[in-house]
Amino acid sequence: MTETGKLRAPSAFLRFRSGEVSLVGDELRLFIGLAVPEDVRRELLGRLEEWRRRFPFARWAHPADWHITLHFIGETDADRVPAVIRALDEAAAGARPFEVRLRGLGTFGPPARPSVLHVLPDGRHEPLRALHAALGAALAREIGFMPDRRPYRPHLTLARRYAGAAPWDPAEAAAETFGVAWTAMDLCLFRSRLGSAPMYAVIHRAPFAGR
Repeated sequence: MTETGKLRAPSAFLRFRSGEVSLVGDELRLFIGLAVPEDVRRELLGRLEEWRRRFPFARWAHPADWHITLHFIGETDADRVPAVIRALDEAAAGARPFEVRLRGLGTFGPPARPSVLHVLPDGRHEPLRALHAALGAALAREIGFMPDRRPYRPHLTLARRYAGAAPWDPAEAAAETFGVAWTAMDLCLFRSRLGSAPMYAVIHRAPFAGR
């Protein structure tokens, strides 16, 4: 296993409790997060055309790929996927449903030419932070995963690589405020399919306790 917790994957076919899923190929690229429900997606889609017109970023995420990441695992041996699922189920069993409220836009990267435009969750994100910590510990026990040491900053990625001629004005994104919320009920294990659109597919869901 590498320092980032990434693992090489052989071709494989696995059967999960959540259904029969074909995992074929030399790389199985995984991450864990919260899926965005359809009603929230529709709310954001109502703003997307204006954002694309106003904010010149080079690559916009497919709306079906919107999510909030908890941990990126990376390329994983297929025979370790059941252990990843055990960690997912363990962390979810220790959590209860909680509200996720989106409040506005922000960026990551250089202030004048940001690398990421994203939607910000409101508040201090305590349930998300607790879930992030519990999931990281469960993954460490199950697969020897080493979580990112940087502070966890939950977000929903909208676009990447600012491509405007003039320097980015942070005030433009800061002026975008709104209130969209949902109750998170489960954790999702996603598979990345590079080059596809949409690129992410849910291959396992783990419901929170008390759901």
